Amino acid sequence: MTALMLAQGMLWIAILLTTAVTLLLLERIKALYRKIAPLGALAPTQPAVNRLDAQHLTTLGGQTSVIGGPRKNGRKQLLLFVSGDCPVSRKMAPITQDFCYRENLDLLFVGDDTPQAQEAALHTLHIAAHQMVNSATVGRLLGVDRVPFAVLLGPDGTVEARGLVNNREHLESLLAVTETGHASIQSFLEANPHALSPS
Repeated sequence: MTALMLAQGMLWIAILLTTAVTLLLLERIKALYRKIAPLGALAPTQPAVNRLDAQHLTTLGGQTSVIGGPRKNGRKQLLLFVSGDCPVSRKMAPITQDFCYRENLDLLFVGDDTPQAQEAALHTLHIAAHQMVNSATVGRLLGVDRVPFAVLLGPDGTVEARGLVNNREHLESLLAVTETGHASIQSFLEANPHALSPS
C-alpha cells in the first residue's frame, strides 16, 4: 500500500511539473511573438497620390476598364502589378484571384511592357485578357517599382493599402492594415514605435 501511495504521489508531482513547464513555454512563446514584427506587405516607395482619380484604360481583351475614382458597385478594388517574366508573379496570380473572390474585391492585373510581352504574359500567368491592362502611368502614380505589387483602392479611389506581395499572408495584411488607419505596416510601426515592445 505504501509503495502504491508513493507511486501515485510521484505521478502527481510529475503532472504538476509538466503543467508548470507547459505554462512557462506558453509565456515565452507569447513574449517571442510580441518581439517579432508582423511581416506584412512592404511598401518601399511612396505613392505620388493618396487618391487615384478615375483612369479609363483598355484591357488586353479590348474592353474599357476604370481604375480608381468612385466605384458604382461600392466595392474595393485590388490592383496587382505583375510581369510574365517574374516567377513570383506567376505564383501570386492564382492566389490573388482566389483571395479577391473570397474577400469580395474587384481584381485587375496591371502590367508595364510591350503589347507582345503582355500577350505572352496572359498565357504565362493564366489570366483572361479582360482581367489585365497595360499602363506605366498608373504604376508611377502609385509608386510601384517592383512586382508583384498590390494596391488596395477604396470605393472612392483612396489608396487604402499597398505593398509587395509574395504570399497570401501579405495580401491579408493589406486588409489588416486598413483597420489600423495606416496604408502600410511601416506607417503603423512608425506611428506606434512601442507596439511590439513586451508588455
